[in-house]
Amino acid sequence: MTDRDVLRAAARDVRTLMRRHQAEASHVAGEWEPPDPILIALAVECDDVVYSQIREAPDLPDRLTAVLGDGWEP
Repeated sequence: MTDRDVLRAAARDVRTLMRRHQAEASHVAGEWEPPDPILIALAVECDDVVYSQIREAPDLPDRLTAVLGDGWEP
């Protein structure tokens, strides 16, 4: 089981990454681009695990590593 503080930090950093990607895509397109629904879902899943709304999926750490990178630290 992943530490709650780590999951909180991961959710925050996933949202930051999502906003950065959204801003870059909006800049390239010249108009507002919607946020990535996959990143939103991942951040919400982290929040749900932190607040005991759902159990942690066995692949959650792997999915976070795929998005945030191997070198990510909270």
